[in-house]
Amino acid sequence: MKRAAGVCLVLLGFAGCAGEPEVRSYELQGQILGIRADDGEVLVKHGDIEGFMPAMTMPFKVQDDALLEGKKPGDLVTATLQVTDTEGILTTLTTTGHAPLDTSPPPEMMTPLEVLTEGDPVPQEIFFDQDGKARPMASFKGRTVALTFTYTNCPMPNFCPLMDRNFAEVQEAVQASPELGHVQLLSVTIDPAIDTPEVLKAHAATLDADPSVWTFVTGDEANLSRFAALFGVAIVRNENDPIDISHTLRTAVIAPDGTLVKSYSGNAWTPADLIADLKAVPAPVN
Repeated sequence: MKRAAGVCLVLLGFAGCAGEPEVRSYELQGQILGIRADDGEVLVKHGDIEGFMPAMTMPFKVQDDALLEGKKPGDLVTATLQVTDTEGILTTLTTTGHAPLDTSPPPEMMTPLEVLTEGDPVPQEIFFDQDGKARPMASFKGRTVALTFTYTNCPMPNFCPLMDRNFAEVQEAVQASPELGHVQLLSVTIDPAIDTPEVLKAHAATLDADPSVWTFVTGDEANLSRFAALFGVAIVRNENDPIDISHTLRTAVIAPDGTLVKSYSGNAWTPADLIADLKAVPAPVN
């Protein structure tokens, strides 16, 4: 996904019929770097998408798997990106030529080889929360933590904004369920250059985040990248363009003793999935 102006995938926007989401369509031009046919996903290095996001490299879901047939890395393409408040998909994908890749496609877009597995202790990274207070991972010990990685300027509605929406729904369940009273939601930014404590606090307010339940943290960029990599999050930053960030998605459940319980890859999980897994973790013994 990546940041639009300011990381993690219509004709002009128009309002649909009553009850239907607003749909916006944009033309995209770029080069295919990789394809995940089983996931219906294509990794594209694209130019500026006028009115939506700057040039960057990111994965896009396709509306129909048939759009990927015959496509290969190096293909130059044009596409239609259709965006609503909750998703962004390619509805057309047309090959216009082919050129040698001038950059190596990120492996697995871009999963590290070694990541934490179930039962592993989560490293004691030190963060700073939305109030500027130091919050080491140890400060969450004794609570069941649901952790995800996002950044506030992420443009694609089915990437970081979806993680925010899912966590907002989980927060409602936590507030309504005494059995989830030991749960802490933790959103870790991967864009600390922009996501200062002040920015995170304002972002949290837009989500009606309850600070007693949901914490947003930032920190040192290198440390955050290493920490994220341990969960399988890969981050690619364009050294020549600080607003160009690509990343994968991971969400994790951490037990009160600080060990990893479960990790979700991508964005297919639902709030109900996460709530069920949080309920399955034994409550801490006081």
